[in-house]
Amino acid sequence: MMADDLGVEAKEAAVREVAKLLPLPELLQSIASIKADYIARQQANDAHLSTMVAEQVEQAQGGLESLSLSQKTIGQLRENFVDIEKLCQECQTLIENHDQIKLLSNARNNLNMTLKDVEGMMSISSEAAEAHDSLTDEKELVSTYERLTALDGKRRFALATASSHEEEVGRLSEYFEDIDRTWETFERKLWGHVSNFFKLAKESPQTLVRALRVVEMQEILDQEVATEAAEAEGGGAVESVANPRKNAKKSASSRNLPKQKLKVQGKGYKDKCYEEISKAVEARFNHLLTELVFEDLKGALEEAKKIGEELGDIYDFVAPCFPPRYEIFQLMVNLYTERFIQWLRLLSDRANDMTNIEILKVTGWVVEYQENLIGLGVDESLAQVCSESGAMDPLMNAYVERMQATTRKWYLNILEADKVQAPKKTDDGKLYTPAAVDLFRILGEQVQIVRENSTDVMLYRIALAIIQVMIDFQAAQRQKLEEPASEIGLEALCAMINNNLRCYDLAMELSSSTLEALPQNYAEQVNFEDTCKGFLEVAKEAVHQTVSVIFEDPGVQELLVKLYQKDWLEAQVTEYLVATFSDYFSDVKMYIEERSFRRFVEACVEETIVVYVDHLLLQKNYIKEETIERMKLDEEVLMDFFREYISVSKVENRVRVLGDLRELASSESPDSFTLVYTNILEHQPDCPPEVVEKLVSLREGIPRKDAKEVVQECKEIYVNSLVDGNPPKAGFVFPKVKSLSASKGGLWRKLT
Repeated sequence: MMADDLGVEAKEAAVREVAKLLPLPELLQSIASIKADYIARQQANDAHLSTMVAEQVEQAQGGLESLSLSQKTIGQLRENFVDIEKLCQECQTLIENHDQIKLLSNARNNLNMTLKDVEGMMSISSEAAEAHDSLTDEKELVSTYERLTALDGKRRFALATASSHEEEVGRLSEYFEDIDRTWETFERKLWGHVSNFFKLAKESPQTLVRALRVVEMQEILDQEVATEAAEAEGGGAVESVANPRKNAKKSASSRNLPKQKLKVQGKGYKDKCYEEISKAVEARFNHLLTELVFEDLKGALEEAKKIGEELGDIYDFVAPCFPPRYEIFQLMVNLYTERFIQWLRLLSDRANDMTNIEILKVTGWVVEYQENLIGLGVDESLAQVCSESGAMDPLMNAYVERMQATTRKWYLNILEADKVQAPKKTDDGKLYTPAAVDLFRILGEQVQIVRENSTDVMLYRIALAIIQVMIDFQAAQRQKLEEPASEIGLEALCAMINNNLRCYDLAMELSSSTLEALPQNYAEQVNFEDTCKGFLEVAKEAVHQTVSVIFEDPGVQELLVKLYQKDWLEAQVTEYLVATFSDYFSDVKMYIEERSFRRFVEACVEETIVVYVDHLLLQKNYIKEETIERMKLDEEVLMDFFREYISVSKVENRVRVLGDLRELASSESPDSFTLVYTNILEHQPDCPPEVVEKLVSLREGIPRKDAKEVVQECKEIYVNSLVDGNPPKAGFVFPKVKSLSASKGGLWRKLT
């Protein structure tokens, strides 16, 4: 009944589904496709069901097999329990003999251990022989070490066992002598491999690696023994187990083992390894340090280069054979560098016997060595240890001193030659001598040679030496300028001006290229700037000397003597003077550069003003109205002349002092004197009251009392204008006026 109901429900559900699929009549055409889809889905479901049924069947079969196996195992367990029960019943009768059974068991165990110890003792001799035989095979190096270490263990045990019997200890020590001899042979071979590390690393790296593995194994063993000894400390005697074969030879130690506590010591294979490497390096450098350094510099350089290049092979072949923690490459760099420094010190001891070329070859080798180290990854600061160790200082000192002496001799000869040889002219008429260009050509060559063939330290030293050469050259020129300008000559002075301007430009170029080549830490210690400016100062001094040539001219001197005299009042001095200036100016303008010519004109204006002021204060004639008018004309003549060469403002600033003194000299009352003097101090703060004193004394009609009052007030004005006892600034006139120092105080005494 239920099945019928389910069938009806299924049918109704199917009808509803069909109605959903075919809601419209025109969709009846798709019945065929729907039916095909249904059949495909039904087949897929059938296949899925079949797969699931097959899996369930397989699982059921596996479960049946597991049940069968479990049942069999349970049967075996039951049989085992039955056997255990029977054995328990049999042993119940043996409980009464338990003590005897225990003694028997202990005796049996002791016997087995004794037999094993005897077998071990009996095998020591044969094992020692096997270890000795294996020494001939390089591949068995590690195995030989392991055998010897095992034999040491057996010996240690035997000695510890017999420690209470002195006679047995002695006999056992003799028995183990073969092991000692084998150890000695083994270690000779081991350290022979280590000391031959360079050749082995290239030809048989496996052998070197095996030797180093032995060193590592012994280090580990030493550490283990030390740890065990530390743990056992305080618990009785501790044997020196790390090197028992040596202790066995010491009869006193072996006899007193129970009575003293021995300190555990490792074999120190790692330290020994470093020691052997150091000895090998010393042997490698022996020929260089004991023979070549004293006999053959060329051969020494070739040998040093060859040795230095070995570090590349050490990096490529030796270092990979060593454990990284050994840092073997850095060790080798340090060892090589230490011995190269020793070599450089030996060379430095005979620096005076070496030529400059030989010194440069040595410093050139140092550069190559440093570059080689940097190329191998060594830090730059470490690579420069050779050059910065001070070992080369005597060599560098000798080179620098010779360079300075040669250069000094050369430029002094040039300067002497300049005195007798006429300066040369450029195409546009500018005068010069070859000294400047030649000097800096030589200095530039020195920098280039050292830059290409030496170290940063050497270049730094050369830079300092060049600065000193330039300073000395400037001093030599200044010494020449101390001679009378007329003896030096106008053309020579003009050439000196041009030379020093050229020197400044060349010095700045040399400074720039040198500082670029120097590392920053050295460049910061070199000051070219002040030295370069020194050439401008020399040129400036030469400009003033050129002006002196004009004023030392006999014709000019003859005119200047007539200042403020009759000829001067008749316009026969200043007009003639500027005409003479014009002739000189045309020559000087052609001889020197424009920038120097302007400075020359400015210096000439200043010197002219100083001379006019000086002569004004020196002359004895009273200042009259015609004197004032002529002074004004002088100002106009000088202004008209000099402004053709420099700016009007520069001429006015310098000629103004003549106008100020003219106004001071023409003042009519004490107040006007003080007012004009105050105005003068604004432009010339160093104008002393003695100037007022002199001009007042040259005026007619001023009562002595008024003159005294004027001078006193001006002195007070001057004192009040001082700052910390000095004028606020120095002018270009009054410090150079010679008459002031000669007449200071004289007129004051006259007025009082």
